[in-house]
Order: sequence, then C-alpha cells, then structure tokens
Amino acid sequence: MRSAAVASVLVLVAAGCGSKGEATDTGAKTGTLTVGASLSLTGSLAREGTLTKEGYQVCQDVVNKKGGVSVGGKKLTLQIQYQDDTSAPDTAGQLVDQFNDKGVRLILGPYGSATTASTAAVVERNGQVMVDSSGADDSIFTKGYKRTFAVLSPATEYAASMVQALYDLANPRPKTLAFVSADDGFSKTATKGGVDKAKQLGFTVVDTEYVPNGTSDVSAALTKLKGKNPDVILGSAHLAEGVAIVKQSKELGITPSGGFAETVAPPTPDFAQTLGPAANGVLGSTQWTVKTTGKDDWFGTASDYATTFKAAFSGREPEYHGAEATAACLVLVLGVQKAGSTEPDKVRDAIAGLDEQSFFGPLKFAPNGENLTKTMAVVQIQNGKPVAVWPKESAEAAMTWPGTTS
Repeated sequence: MRSAAVASVLVLVAAGCGSKGEATDTGAKTGTLTVGASLSLTGSLAREGTLTKEGYQVCQDVVNKKGGVSVGGKKLTLQIQYQDDTSAPDTAGQLVDQFNDKGVRLILGPYGSATTASTAAVVERNGQVMVDSSGADDSIFTKGYKRTFAVLSPATEYAASMVQALYDLANPRPKTLAFVSADDGFSKTATKGGVDKAKQLGFTVVDTEYVPNGTSDVSAALTKLKGKNPDVILGSAHLAEGVAIVKQSKELGITPSGGFAETVAPPTPDFAQTLGPAANGVLGSTQWTVKTTGKDDWFGTASDYATTFKAAFSGREPEYHGAEATAACLVLVLGVQKAGSTEPDKVRDAIAGLDEQSFFGPLKFAPNGENLTKTMAVVQIQNGKPVAVWPKESAEAAMTWPGTTS
C-alpha cells in the first residue's frame, strides 16, 4: 500500500477562485490539475469509501506516471485532495463548498447515493463539475442538474440484473423470490427495479421487507419470510446488511432452495472473508469485472487494469468500487484534455459530449448525466472468490445452481 502522504494528494486543482469569485483557468499556471474528493473514510460507509479512494489513487498514479494531463500544450500533474465526510451527507456537501471556496472546482464524487445527492446540489449551485463514481440512485438525476455525471449504471439495474441472470441461467428456474431491502434511497430504488423485472419475467414476488440502513440485525424481516419459503432471497443492501442476511438466515434455519442474491456486498472482499463457506453460491451485482469489454489509452483493458491494481495493492484483486472510482477520475482527465482547459464550464461541456470506450465499459452521458449505455454484470462467490457468471459472453465461469451453501 502506498503511503498516506501519496494517498491524500489527488487534488485536480481545477480552475476557479472560489464561490464568490470568477472562475479562471489556473491549472496551466500552476502546472497542477487539482480535484477535490469528499469521501466516507470513517462512519458507516468507511469500508466502501476506502475502496473508492483506492480507485482514485490508481488513477492518479497511472496518469502521472504517463506524464500527466495534456492541456494547451502543457502537461499538468494530477492531484486529488481528500476530506473525510464521516459518511454524513450534510458534511459531504459542506466539504464540497469548502473546496469551492479554495478554488477547487473539479470534484470526484463521494461514496454512496445520499452523499452524492447532497454534493450534487452544492456543485450545481457553485458552478463546479462533479463526476460521480458511486451515487447510483436515479432520483439524483431527476432534478435538472447539468454539472454531475455518473459513470455507473443506475440503481434500478442492480437487483434487476440478478433477476435477469436467474431467468437466463438457472435450471430449473426458480419460481418465487423475496426481497429484503435497506431503507435508504438507493436500496429502495434498486428493490423497485428488481421487483419490476421479476414481475416482467414471470417470477412471483412473495414478499418485500425493509430493514434500517446499516443494520446488522435483519432477523425480524427474515422471520416474516420464513413461512413463505421463497426459492431465492434477494438483498438490496450494502455490506453490513448483506452479511447479516446470509448469516442470520442460516441461524434461523432459513434455507431458500436457490440461495441468495445481493447488491453491493458480494463483490466486496470483506463479504466472503466474513462469511467463509456460507458465502459460496451467493450472487452479486457488479459494475465491473475483469471480463468487462472496452479499452482506453490510459488503463488498457479490464484485465490490464486488474494487473495495475494488483501491483499497487500487494496482489489484492480489484473489485468494482475501485474500478468505478478510477473510471470517474478518467472521465475528468478526458474532459480536461478535450476542453483544453481546467475552466469548469468548458470541462462540463467536454464531459457532456464524451463518447468513449474504456476499461470500465462505455463512457457516454445522457442529458441528465446518467451513463445509460453501460450494462451491469453478475458475479457468484465460488471457492471464496467472486467470479463473473453473467452475461454469458463475458463470464469467467458457469453459474453453479442451485446456489445454496452448506
């Protein structure tokens, strides 16, 4: 792992002179492209926030090792400046305001939909520009914002992709599904997308239960499901709730014949490490795998990116939180280069017009800032590791079915 000093310096010193001043193109004068990032480095989302920071670090290192960002015939050194928002949306918004007051006008998104929604409002008001790496809730993009761009597929696709994978790959196909969802905006949106897809494909949804976001006790919700005997339990959750769903189902004697499928948690390394053999067979939706198609000049293919990441982090395999963060940083770099400027209005317009392939897949934004051309993938924990199983054309292995674990 690189030192804390290196880790804390990705500040794309974007153009600008503060919320009360007129934006100027300072990057060319300072030789530095500075970007601000408010991240959950402590609090309930600290693990996911740390993974996001790692992805930003990889981007900074690769860009600078390749000579920096070309702007107006000069090379700018990429720097990212981090602040800890403690997983609190209001704090995240305040920190982005502080970046603006210091002249940092280009922003990399925080972790999570609630914090991203808070910062997007501030970015719009200040005339900054933000590339969102992990705020997937579709509601963020219904407010008419023009200065926030999300590299990731929207929340409605998280659970829906797993439902589609079950429909395409499971044999015999399950008939009944139940959802356990955290009560935050992202998870609710993901659940709705999954329920709608299930009904569209002819599955029967026997129940949907909601639990507090970040809880480690989902036993009450699971107890309500027990008598309904769903073939598959789908969790719309983050790491804490996702671990609890599998662990407490086993403790309560709830053994769905097809096993479990969950958003967010299974690709995270802590999931299999915490659950051990109980994690095997669990499906998870993911924004990226080593089989994702696409290539760019900075990071190469998805496989190339995996090699770069492992070299930076002592051989540890990458997962999608890091990859989507690197992709967000890449979008800022591409936007600045295309604009030939670090001035935020010019960078905004350049990003809005991007239509690029990358190690993360397509980077192309709808008028509301969403990346609707990108599709999600589904992984399954096999022998303690997540492997891509859907879509079939980009799978690493066949899906094991039924997905129940011992």
